[in-house]
Amino acid sequence: MKKVICCLAVLTCLSLGDTRPNFSGRWRMIKEQSEFGKFSRPDIIVRVVDEHPPTMNIHTVQTTGKETTSSDVSYFIDGRESTNTMSGRPAVSKAFWDDNALVIRTETKNSKDEDTQIVDRWELSADGQKLTIDSHIETTTGEADLKLVCQKEGGAGK
Repeated sequence: MKKVICCLAVLTCLSLGDTRPNFSGRWRMIKEQSEFGKFSRPDIIVRVVDEHPPTMNIHTVQTTGKETTSSDVSYFIDGRESTNTMSGRPAVSKAFWDDNALVIRTETKNSKDEDTQIVDRWELSADGQKLTIDSHIETTTGEADLKLVCQKEGGAGK
């Protein structure tokens, strides 16, 4: 009986893992659906995500006015800690699943050298063609909420 319960628990975990979305693809910001609060609204954000559990690699190109920046980050999406460089500063993150949403908690410093916590919640639409990332940013001097909504480029493929 114990073996049957154990096998059922493993099968349940495996089947839940199969239902989690894969964020791989090329994503372009839908400007009119995205919200940046007190921050400058970028003109263009393109994000290329390459997810191969337990890792997810993200290359982002962002243009605001005449300035274009790019960044590359990698996360372990199984709850392990990862370290990246964000805006020239070290950042420590943990990514974990909350049902079908991927939550990424990042601790870093901002440009004023204040401790900063960023919590990103990644969710895909039912058809897998729209990515929404809700972000909550906290520093010692305040908080902000942002929403990045992106459309998958290239249809259903990568």
